[in-house]
Amino acid sequence: MTAMRSAPSVNHLRGRRSQRGSFLLEALVGIAIISFGILGIVGLQAQSIRWVNDAQYRSEAIYLANAVIARMWADNPANLKAEYDETANGAGYNAFKDAVKVLPNANLTDYAPIITVDPGPANNSSLVTVTVRWRLPGETKGGFDDKGGSQYVTSAVIGSN
Repeated sequence: MTAMRSAPSVNHLRGRRSQRGSFLLEALVGIAIISFGILGIVGLQAQSIRWVNDAQYRSEAIYLANAVIARMWADNPANLKAEYDETANGAGYNAFKDAVKVLPNANLTDYAPIITVDPGPANNSSLVTVTVRWRLPGETKGGFDDKGGSQYVTSAVIGSN
């Protein structure tokens, strides 16, 4: 017995032809979605590296500010203004200014450290304020002023009993 096949209908052929390339289109959409996901992960990685660098520089600034205050505690309280105040430009301030250069862009004029030594609450004490400023590489705006950057400010009362 011979089987008779009927000729394919026109509608059946049209359906098949309209399906051609749909797999390719689905693959391209999938690749596009995966690409956006990978770009997002790369962006998050770059941002996390930036925040790690910022935390490193912030901890370095805290260490440097606390170290200069510790040196002030060890020095003669009567010489604090002459040695450490920014306006006096003494040896202690210059040593601190050199130490702060480990921070990025801290050697720029706008980012020089600031140390002020003012009279303290008691007759034989001084109120010391230390400001350390820096700007991350590539940072242009934001931070402590419109020029961009970060700063750490700490104060201490130094004196003898």
